Amino acid sequence: MKPKNENESLFPSLSYKERLMGFAFCSILGYFIQILSFGSFIGILGGSPNKFALTYSLGNILALFGTAFLIGFKKQFENMIDKERQMTSIIFASSLVMIFLSVYLFKSKLLVLIFLLTEFCSYTWYVASYIPFARDCIKGCLKNIIKS
Repeated sequence: MKPKNENESLFPSLSYKERLMGFAFCSILGYFIQILSFGSFIGILGGSPNKFALTYSLGNILALFGTAFLIGFKKQFENMIDKERQMTSIIFASSLVMIFLSVYLFKSKLLVLIFLLTEFCSYTWYVASYIPFARDCIKGCLKNIIKS
């Protein structure tokens, strides 16, 4: 059994401060790319969702990669298959793969839109699982919207 204080990050030779900086850089860059992707959001309305979907998805991937600096891929995977997050993680990962397949293999704009919406919802639900009461808040908001 490994000691609990052993560094299992993807970059064990880096100091904690350096790993924290790597995490911050990947996360901020990933979210920045996601924000930039909204510059091509108008393409969705014009029937060309590919550029937005690919850019947004790459931003998500980069933001998640940041956790490798802190906890490593193994721990991230263990967190993703945790009972609370397992289904959401499967849906999220599948939607990422399907977006790329829909763009490059199937060349289907409708599938891109479907999987983009699925990716957005599952990513939001996944991230909310780390924030206390966030899922309950989302559920409450959705109930109020549906009642209206």
